[in-house]
Amino acid sequence: MSNRELHVVLGAGQVGPRVAELLLSRGHRVRIARRSAAPSRIPNLETVSLDVRDALAVERATAGARVVYSCVNPPYHQWAEMLPPMVRGMVEGTRRSGARLVALDCLYMYGDTSLMNEASTVSPRSKKGHLRADAARVLLDAGAAIGRAADFFGPTTPLSVLGEHFWSRVLAGKSGQLFGDLDQLHSYSFTPDVARGLVALGTQQDAAGVWMLPVQPAESTRAVVARFASALGREIPLATVPTWLVRAIGVFDPMMRELAEMTYQWKQAYVVDDAKFRAAFGFGPTAWEDAIDQTLPWAQATWGDAAPRAA
Repeated sequence: MSNRELHVVLGAGQVGPRVAELLLSRGHRVRIARRSAAPSRIPNLETVSLDVRDALAVERATAGARVVYSCVNPPYHQWAEMLPPMVRGMVEGTRRSGARLVALDCLYMYGDTSLMNEASTVSPRSKKGHLRADAARVLLDAGAAIGRAADFFGPTTPLSVLGEHFWSRVLAGKSGQLFGDLDQLHSYSFTPDVARGLVALGTQQDAAGVWMLPVQPAESTRAVVARFASALGREIPLATVPTWLVRAIGVFDPMMRELAEMTYQWKQAYVVDDAKFRAAFGFGPTAWEDAIDQTLPWAQATWGDAAPRAA
């Protein structure tokens, strides 16, 4: 039996495997739990299949663990039925096993997104915002550390605004489709920074409460895309998707139907202040240039690049 410290990661989506790899690189014993029984491609990573709604299963999977990292997220159109029991299962299961809980969270609970930090008023404007606010209260009552991230971008991050839909079009020579006002300030979180932030919260014993994870300095979405265009060597034309069209598509697509109520966050400034985290842990986000150097090759390898570079 290994005497290395055990850390357990719940969820094997876009962030969970990154957290697991970072923990392994620090010499920890790491177990990842996921709904499916598929083996992990990460060497030396233990895997277990479970439903986090089952507190007894969570207790068994996290027995002996020092820290549990929740990176789980139900299907977008099933939050109302799945999110509350998932949170209750994780909280009760880790309470029984005695492990600390670190949970990844979004920013849906904020109605005023013009400057979001740990002291910002929780004032949800949507069903999903209320669900996230309720979930956070349960986590905080249990003494968890909550790390909140802005909209993702980065390598192996297809389920994001700057993900599959955006890059598959751009690299086919089409316009990049985005939501809202492209000239409003908007914060973006680089997925490797999100993982690093969660690991930092897990390895500091007194890091309970809400933390804004390291985030790129806010720029307009148009300026962010211009950075990628410069690295790509050609212009990226942009098109906005109006809310009425999102609602219309939502008649047939349940995910788009749920997305429509969140489009308000793309019509106003959306700025995250991570000063508390940087002061406590001594690091901030990856520089834009390095983040783009990691993201663009992944996108090109995944979707190709039909358009030639500028001369």
